[in-house]
Amino acid sequence: MEIVTKIAPVCLAIIMFGLGLGLTLGDFTRVLKNPRDFLVGFLCQVILLPIIAFILINVISLPPEIALGVMVIAAAPGGVTSNILTKFADGDVALSVSLTAIVSLLSIFIVPLIVFNSAEFLGIETAKNISMLNIAMKMFFVVTIPVIFGMIVRSLMTNFIISKTLIIQRLSVILFLVVFIAIWVEEWDRIVSYITRAGLIAFILNMTMIILGYYVAKFFI
Repeated sequence: MEIVTKIAPVCLAIIMFGLGLGLTLGDFTRVLKNPRDFLVGFLCQVILLPIIAFILINVISLPPEIALGVMVIAAAPGGVTSNILTKFADGDVALSVSLTAIVSLLSIFIVPLIVFNSAEFLGIETAKNISMLNIAMKMFFVVTIPVIFGMIVRSLMTNFIISKTLIIQRLSVILFLVVFIAIWVEEWDRIVSYITRAGLIAFILNMTMIILGYYVAKFFI
């Protein structure tokens, strides 16, 4: 568990710092000027995704801890990977970055809220061992602070950061892959076990949201 508990949060913070280097205040004002696209994405990610996940854990019989894990996945914000995949798909990278940044900032409140309420519904005792404030603070220092710090560095060294954008993106991808592969190697036995128990619902959740996301966006945009 060394990678999961110690190394992964540090790497995530570095990746979030890289995300902040690609952000300016203009990304946030763009949302205010043209909020419809953002609101559709926000609706799908923050509201619709947890609702669909909650419906699925009630329809598909799962152990409580697996069901709670599904809700954690549904509540977790997107990250650098979503922006990279958006670029590969020739999508609206600016919108993706703005959505990722704002949802990440709000995640310090959204994630504990969804997870704790889900745990209560599933009958999982968490209050004695887990503090919502501690979770929020950890997410704040791992996600929010690095993003803000990255934005500050960009504002002070704009030309240099812009010139190194490609390198920063590649380093973020490499760092993500290193952590991803290391966790798979370290947790291989558990991953295989979780795939057999939760792989089906994870696949259904992803496919359902891909289809719903497409038609929701098509309807509103």
